[in-house]
Amino acid sequence: MKLFSRKTKAPDAVVEATREHLGASGRILAWAATDTGHLVALPDRMLILRTGLPTEELGWHDVLHGGFSEGGEMRWTRMSTGEKDGAHLTDPQSFPEVFKERVESTFLLQQVVTPFPGRHVTISARRNLMNPAERVLWTAHPARGTAMDAETLAFAETELARLRAEYAF
Repeated sequence: MKLFSRKTKAPDAVVEATREHLGASGRILAWAATDTGHLVALPDRMLILRTGLPTEELGWHDVLHGGFSEGGEMRWTRMSTGEKDGAHLTDPQSFPEVFKERVESTFLLQQVVTPFPGRHVTISARRNLMNPAERVLWTAHPARGTAMDAETLAFAETELARLRAEYAF
């Protein structure tokens, strides 16, 4: 047994569900038991295995916000849809740490711009680990309390174009 390691082998059912979903065996970086099934961290995505439901997947690049709370709650917001989701982890293993590392690994650039006093927009360039053909995903998201009105949107689009030209990822 390794010292200081909390990682244990994924249960056979998790390995089989991952294989079935991917059509091949996948490299499981971490897993966690939840009150409704399991969460599985792969290098390019997270699988959400809920008993009796189809497997969901979430690319690390599509996590807008997320994290683990001391109460055992793992939460995330999908950037593509704004949908908030989560699960109560009954056996976290190393999943929360791997979740954080994988999401952070997608960021190439993150810059906050201020179109007007009191308004802030975060512009990000993120690696799409699931699809090498779509290498970089550029996005602009308003901070809480900032409305994306026509003026703010125009400013964000101008800044986005400037940063894309400056950082030719």
